[in-house]
Amino acid sequence: MAECKVCGKSGLGIFEVKEGKCPDCRRKEEEEKISAKAAKQSEAAEAHKKALGRAQSIWITTEAFVDSPVNRLGVVAGEAVIGMGLFKDIAANFRDVFGGRSKAVQDALSDARNIALNEMKLEAATLGANAVIAVDIDYHSISTGSGLNMMIVACSGTAVAAAEQS
Repeated sequence: MAECKVCGKSGLGIFEVKEGKCPDCRRKEEEEKISAKAAKQSEAAEAHKKALGRAQSIWITTEAFVDSPVNRLGVVAGEAVIGMGLFKDIAANFRDVFGGRSKAVQDALSDARNIALNEMKLEAATLGANAVIAVDIDYHSISTGSGLNMMIVACSGTAVAAAEQS
């Protein structure tokens, strides 16, 4: 007969005790691990939520605020690369020949800009910033050898901790 090293329960079969623990102690240990992992994930989610809250604060394209001192924390950036896809390329080429706006391309660029700005927001928030100044957004296209195009949206700015306005 085997004995559990954790709870001291005896009278167990040798195949029931693994790593010196009875089935009840192993189950309890596994539940504690799961509980600890869930708590860690919850803390991480809360920290991410706080960072997003700080990141939503202030966006400006000028170098400084009027009547507000700032502490510069560093340069932050965000990038998004989108493939235009064969059908968007065909539609854009059609619009290029006949004129007019290409909603599909505009929507793709708007989505890419939002992704790049959100990346920059998160990077700024992790530095403890509540504002990003001198924001610059650039658009570039690259053509692959197969004739398909990709668009790059890159943004950058200076993450700052600005004094809260009352």
